[in-house]
This record gives sequence, C-alpha cells and structure tokens, in this order.
Amino acid sequence: MARTYNQECVLAFALDLLGERWTLLIIRELFLGPRRFADLQEALPGIGTNLLSKRLKELVEAELILAPATNEMRSQYRLAPKGDQLRPAIRSLMCWSIEYFMDLPESTPARDCIYCDNLQPDSVALAIELFANYQPVDPLNYVTHAFIDGHPYTFYYMNGEMITKRGADTPAVARIETDVATIMQALRKEISPAETRARLKADGDETVLKHFISCFALEGHMPDHNTQDKLAG
Repeated sequence: MARTYNQECVLAFALDLLGERWTLLIIRELFLGPRRFADLQEALPGIGTNLLSKRLKELVEAELILAPATNEMRSQYRLAPKGDQLRPAIRSLMCWSIEYFMDLPESTPARDCIYCDNLQPDSVALAIELFANYQPVDPLNYVTHAFIDGHPYTFYYMNGEMITKRGADTPAVARIETDVATIMQALRKEISPAETRARLKADGDETVLKHFISCFALEGHMPDHNTQDKLAG
C-alpha cells in the first residue's frame, strides 16, 4: 500500500493495510461468500470503478482476498484465509459501533439505521451471526437455512460460533422463512420471542430452531454493557 503512518506500532501497520476507505467494507461483503466485481459495485454505492479495482488489487497483493481464476466464466473474488481471520475483529467493531451510537443523545444516521425495517437482507444475515455469538450453546453444532425476504442463507453454528454464507445448497437440519422487518423488530425487542416465532415459517430440528431463533428474538445477553437493552430503546 502506498500510504503509511510511518510509525513503529502494530496498530499503525494494520491501519496501513486496512485503513483506506472502502477496504473493510469490501472484506465485509466477502464474509458472506464470493462476489463478482459488479456485485461488489452494486453493494457499495458510491465507490467508483477505478477505486474498486485499486482496492481489490491491493487486497489481492496483501493476500487477504483471492483474485478470480483466469478461466472462470463468472469471475468472483473470495476471501483468503488471512482475510477471513478479520471476522472477529470486524464483529467487535460492529458491536462497538452499536454501543457508541446508541449512547449518543441525539439522532444519527447510524442510530436511525438500527431502527430501520428495510435494510438489505445481507446486513440482517450478518446481524444474526453477530448476535448468535452472544447466545452460546455448547456442545450444539448445526447447519440451518434461512430465507430472508426470499434471499437464501446458510448458517453454520459450530463450537459456539456462527458463520453465515449466502445460498442454501448445503444440507441443513432446519429451515426458516422470515423477513427483514420481523428480525429487526425482534432484535429491538419490539416483538416478543413468541410473536417472532408466530410470524415466521419454521421446520426441522426443534432444538436447533429454538437456538437459532433466539439469536435474533433476543432473550439472553448481547455484548457487554447491556447493548441489548439499548437496542430496545
């Protein structure tokens, strides 16, 4: 990367690599699975074609993402293992963001976003992953499908951690169909877990369904400092 803080500090070195505008958002988009260049551009309104190309080139050179194979008909960018290792750090930053903006006394675009019921399904799928990691059940391991406003996702819950991917091709033991509004209202505790369950379609292993739905129809704990209560207003 061309720009540098020129400081002998591991945080500065990380920011040299990741601190440029759009970089972390590109990585966030790839958490859910491979994306074509056009998909990334559509998901990141405001980024120009040249800048997206530059950022992707930088991330490939840093071995954080993998470039499309030259013979691939529908060329897609994928996270490399080193890029996927950023997932916990980005989750923590998202939790910090909720804490920070919900503590502000005035309305902000970030706070308004939390109270919005028409977010993109991808954002809501990532929110379920985020909050699932504060609903640990050991030794429960499972794969489930969720269709959010018709968009398919697969949720892998293994060893107390959830990972979300687009698509529903992997065999699963449970399945739900729901919508963005239901999930967001449940996260904000505007509807009860019982009402949440009544508003969605579910079938499969009941133990799995109970845990998975609890990841957004919140009854337990969220991140530290009572973030769950802040979401509830």
